[in-house]
Amino acid sequence: MKSYLKESSIAILILTLLISLCGCKLMGNTKKDYENYVQALMDVNYKAYYDNYLTITGVELSEAETVYNEGITNLADQLMSTYGIQDVDGSDLHEQFEELARNIYNHASYEITSVDKMDTSYQVTVTIYPIDILAITYPDIVQYIQDMNSKVDQGVYNDYELDDYRLEYAEGILQILNDALNRTGNSEGVPVTVTIQDNGEYYYISDNDFLALDRVILDFVTVNDDGTLSHSSDAE
Repeated sequence: MKSYLKESSIAILILTLLISLCGCKLMGNTKKDYENYVQALMDVNYKAYYDNYLTITGVELSEAETVYNEGITNLADQLMSTYGIQDVDGSDLHEQFEELARNIYNHASYEITSVDKMDTSYQVTVTIYPIDILAITYPDIVQYIQDMNSKVDQGVYNDYELDDYRLEYAEGILQILNDALNRTGNSEGVPVTVTIQDNGEYYYISDNDFLALDRVILDFVTVNDDGTLSHSSDAE
């Protein structure tokens, strides 16, 4: 069996998670209400903190749990896709990546830093401190893929079944990421401003605004033409 793992598969680590957003019934429309809503929205997606979200939105606990679990599943899918990992029938690879996703989100750090009234709306600014696990493991991941490519060239995996090869590769990536959890931290704060949408019955933020927040939760890296690295937090 011969197959080459390409370094380009991790050149851009951008995770776009599509999250179900729930509008808030208009029980109040003060600055504090909007601050609490955005805080609760972040908490339910990244921390599995449900109480405030349930109070503000009026949804059932099962719906709030679904919001969080869908985010975990999406992050697991995106991590596997980013690193070129395919699930193997009969394995628990996806479950391992879901557990990794939960542990990554445990490092999420953010705070509401302002709520400002505009002409016809309110804007809430969230300062997010991006989780740096993808950035700090980038050199190790690149080295691991280069080593795997070298072994492929040497014929080390010629007698492997494809699934066995895929499992070995995936387990190596998982080990690098899991080993880095105890040294994972957060990058410098990045302010992201979202607009409160108010239709007279509900207030909410748009999907695009939530995705703007979500893009900053994880610090990803890209390889520049000159070989240097850029961080997502630098670009904001």
